[in-house]
Parts: sequence; C-alpha cells; structure tokens
Amino acid sequence: MKLKLALLLALSASSIFAQKTCNELYNQKFTKQQLEQDVDFIREKIVNVHINPFTEISKSEFEKKYSEIRKSLQDGMTQKDFYYLAKPLIVTLNDEHSGMSDYCVTDSIRNSMKVLPLKFRYEEGKMILTENFSDTSLNIGDELISLNGMPVNEVLETCARVIPGAKEERIPIAVDKFWIMINKYCYFITDDYKLKFKGRQEALVKSISLEQLKANASKSQPQRKEELKPVDYKKIKNVAYLTVNTFDDKRTFSVEEWKLKFDSIFTRIKKDQVQTLVIDVHNNSGGNSAIGNLLISYFSDKNYNSYQGKWKKSKEYSDFLKSNNKTVPEYESVKDGDFYPIRSRVVKAGENPVRFNGKTYVVIGKNTFSSAMMFGAMVLDNKLAEVVGEIPEKGHPNHFGELISFRTPNTKLDFLFGVKEWIRPAGNILPNKLIPVKKIDLKNKSEEQIVEEL
Repeated sequence: MKLKLALLLALSASSIFAQKTCNELYNQKFTKQQLEQDVDFIREKIVNVHINPFTEISKSEFEKKYSEIRKSLQDGMTQKDFYYLAKPLIVTLNDEHSGMSDYCVTDSIRNSMKVLPLKFRYEEGKMILTENFSDTSLNIGDELISLNGMPVNEVLETCARVIPGAKEERIPIAVDKFWIMINKYCYFITDDYKLKFKGRQEALVKSISLEQLKANASKSQPQRKEELKPVDYKKIKNVAYLTVNTFDDKRTFSVEEWKLKFDSIFTRIKKDQVQTLVIDVHNNSGGNSAIGNLLISYFSDKNYNSYQGKWKKSKEYSDFLKSNNKTVPEYESVKDGDFYPIRSRVVKAGENPVRFNGKTYVVIGKNTFSSAMMFGAMVLDNKLAEVVGEIPEKGHPNHFGELISFRTPNTKLDFLFGVKEWIRPAGNILPNKLIPVKKIDLKNKSEEQIVEEL
C-alpha cells in the first residue's frame, strides 16, 4: 500500500521532474563557449564551496573528469546534452543531499511520455517486483534478472551513474525509481520491455502513458491514505504515543510554534499520567535539527553531547548568509577555503515543567533521514532513550549538510550540495548507519501493534 501511495504522490506532483516544463529552453542550442562557461561554473562552485568534494574520487580524478567533459562540449548542444555530460560532477560528490534539476521537456513530450508500469524494490542484491500496473500477468515477489536481453545488474549500474548521493545507495534508488529511470535517464526505452524473471519465461510488458499509469495506480489504491500530519499525539493504553513526521520549520511551523505544540502535547501527556512515552520518527525526513534538539528537552533531564563537524568558508556561502540577513562572526573571520570547526558541546538539560520522566522509546525506520537521523543518533549515542525500529534505508548519521544551491548561467540547471560535515557524538564509528538497539519490523504495523511489540 505504501509503494502505491508513493507512486501516486510522485505522479500527482506539479511535475515528475524537479524543473518546470520549459518549451523554449528544450530546443535551444548553445554555443561551445556558453557550455564551457557553465561547466567551469559548476567546477568552480564545487571546488570553492563544497565541504569535501573528493571523498569518492581524488582531486586529480575530479579534474580529469572535468577536463574530459570540457573537451566533449560542442556548438549546438542542448540543455539535455549538457545535462548528461555535466551531471557526473555532481554525482561523484558522494553527498546524500546533493542534486541537479532535471533537463527541461516540452509540454508535448511530457504529455506523450511513456513509462514502465512496474515497481520494484532492492532486497539483498536482488530486484524484486512489488507492484504491477500493466496488463501483463506477473507474480509479485519475483526477481527480475534481465531486461531486453541485458543482465539487470548491468542495467542498474548504468542507471546509477546519473544518481547523486552516497555511492552505496545509488543502485537501490535506481531500483525504486526504475519506472521513470529506464526511459528518461538510462536506456530511453519507450516501447516494449522484455523482462525475464528468475525461474520463469520472458514476459513482454508494454510501456504506457503517465496518465494511464496514474489511472491504473488509482484503481489499485481504492482508499487514499491520509496525508501525514507534522505532529500527532494519542494515548494507547498506558502509553503516550507521539508521532513527529517532520522537523520542518518553513512549510509547517516556526521554531516558536513547534515549542508551543510540544508544550501543549506534553501538558496533555502529564495529565494522562502515562508510564511510557513513544516518540515515532520513522517517517520523518528531517528539516531543522533545532526542532529535534528542542524535542529532547521534553523527555530527557540529562546533559548530552551534540554533533561536531566542520564548515567550509567561502565567499559564496558568506554572501548567501548576508542575503538572508544572517551573519556568524566566527565563520566570517575564517579565510575562504579554510574550515570553521563545529565543536561538540555539552547541552544542558535545563528546567522544563512538562518534561516526561518515565521510560521513553524513539522509533526510527527506513524513512528516517537527515536531521531526524541526527536526532536519533544523539538520543542513541547519549543513551537518552531506547532507540528501536529499523535501520534507515537512505542517509547516514555522519554526513554532509547545510545546503546551498546555484544555477548555471546559460543552460539554467539548478544544482545543490552541502557546506558542512556533521559527525555524530560517538564519532566516526563504522558502519556509518543508525542501528537501533532493538529491531522491529514496522511494515504495515499500526501504532497499537508497535506498542505491543515494545
């Protein structure tokens, strides 16, 4: 059900792609000089501003890749041509927050676009069928081993080359987005797909339009699941169950409003006289880490160590801060290209009249990401509560963050990446994963069932 909903949400967005459709830009041809200016711009911003661009490839390898791209540029290339040449510079940053906007498509192309009407998941190195929106009879749970005669591992390796983020997560992302990857980013297959599943004969699946895919997905999703609330509270038996699905402070509540929300909820928890508190962030994709820090003050009376890290000084980020009427004197005192150290500090618990003082669990899951993962790591490393649930599928406790975005001057491609490196309180421990103390399978489980497991 969750996969169907995810597909519907992806289709119902204003556009499948990060950029708006742009009819004029799609067919525009650029001079070699304009394209050189754009790739020089991308390189300059990466080298000047990114916190550490040489974790996956060395500086010499990066410069070689940049030089090869520059030599490949020709008069008359389109934005799409340039996109496929330049994107590897973003991909190899090994930055899970990095990205580049998609190339533009015309309205007519978008309206006639056809996609693969299947959904898959990546499980133990295998590509498993999870949803079928085609007219071909297939068995959910079967393993795909080849596509149009090509081994599926080879296909996924090719698709992963255009996916930014942490290196080990690119193939799982390629599998998750395979329905759109295969026709727009990898092999540009728009007609028929000859699929071979393990132990079965080859099956022919025809591509269908986006509109038809949307209609088919709607039919198999009879009951639309309610949108996740930013924060929700309920009492389950003698347990206070607090669900926090975001730490966003821009599109939901300001930091001050979040505090009022927590004040109100924990006042209710106090009145309910429960003995156990569950804080569920398994669907929390992050936002402002200050919200997670604020939440800690409502269930822990312990002093704790915060994250540490470093912050790359650059004129670009300094100008960005000033444009938002912000300034950090210590950061401004650092020379461009150097690093401002972010030292771990001891956060004092302070007084909180509505603080919960009983047994507390923090539930993490496959969708816990970014500042929500930082929240889970601080709770786990400082033993502020018992962290349970599932290992997050994407992202790492130690990661790059604090994003800045740019736009190429001529081809108008947006790209972004991190200017800070964050290290969890426990340090650079391996594996770089947020691993719960107690693992709980959260798939299709209700809050009541989670409470029963605990």
